[in-house]
Amino acid sequence: MQTLTGVLRQPAIHVRRHLCPATIGWIALTVMILSGSTTTVFGKKLTEFFSPLSMLFLSEVMLLLFAVLTFGFFPIIKKIRRVHPAVILPLLTAGVLNGVVAPVFWFTGLERTFAVNSQLFSNAETLFLILFGMLLMHSFPKRTQWFGGIIIFAGLLTVALHGFTEKISMADGDILIILAGCFYGLGGAFIRKYLRTIEPQIIIVTRSCCAIAFFFLLAPFLTHSFASELTSFPLEFLGVLIGYGLISRFLLIFSFYESIERLPLPTVSLLGTVTVGTGLLFAHWFLGESIVWYQSTGAALIILGAMVVQWGSLRKLEENVAHYLQSHHHH
Repeated sequence: MQTLTGVLRQPAIHVRRHLCPATIGWIALTVMILSGSTTTVFGKKLTEFFSPLSMLFLSEVMLLLFAVLTFGFFPIIKKIRRVHPAVILPLLTAGVLNGVVAPVFWFTGLERTFAVNSQLFSNAETLFLILFGMLLMHSFPKRTQWFGGIIIFAGLLTVALHGFTEKISMADGDILIILAGCFYGLGGAFIRKYLRTIEPQIIIVTRSCCAIAFFFLLAPFLTHSFASELTSFPLEFLGVLIGYGLISRFLLIFSFYESIERLPLPTVSLLGTVTVGTGLLFAHWFLGESIVWYQSTGAALIILGAMVVQWGSLRKLEENVAHYLQSHHHH
């Protein structure tokens, strides 16, 4: 069985002969940023028709499909069978945290707040990742990480306080988005501590299987079934559903892989933070949500802080891939 990467590369051999790897990398990075800008927006639109549990199921099925098509079904099974029994419990724990608990909070929060706020408050994950890294791994941040975290916190606080003109004003959905970031951060720290030697595709498959199992366990107790939501889904929004699966999930992750193969990891990590700003612009254009000055200021601070954190905490390639795939449902 050929993997998706191998299939896609075959017809493009004659094109790649005329393009240097760096050019392909920059194209992939651009696609990654543009694709990442759609995740929150398409997800927000779909929450009008699907429950958070259904969105969890859709999202993780798409992620599982990507893993199988890219890495191959049988190679994944072989690697899973070789997993040491000692890491099975940590692997399942990380799968539940990043595949069930955090996404349920995120999709529920997304349903109850604006896409612009979701895009901004999702970045609380970076702060929780630093915090849980300290608690679980006794890994104290470097000076640049402290500085970047403070800048991100200032950006989030700017949004929550409406530019320091009011008391903290947050919708229920905003709080749920932050809680999702908390669990994503905990899951990310858990992976760094216990699963550093586990290949990313194993973590992806475990995460998706945990989410799908949770869906089928809970589905019989729901008043509205996923089948009824799917049959009543308006056909005029079919493009959004396809876009979420093809662009926000598949293309985002695939372009990330392509870019890190051909560009320096610091370049991909640093420029990837631009998605915070482009996501806001896409929410304004596609959903018509307004962007006020304190949200723009908060976004600028978050991007700056994330770049500082990335610059001061670049890890080896495998860890970045694993963390990225586990923490970005749109992401």
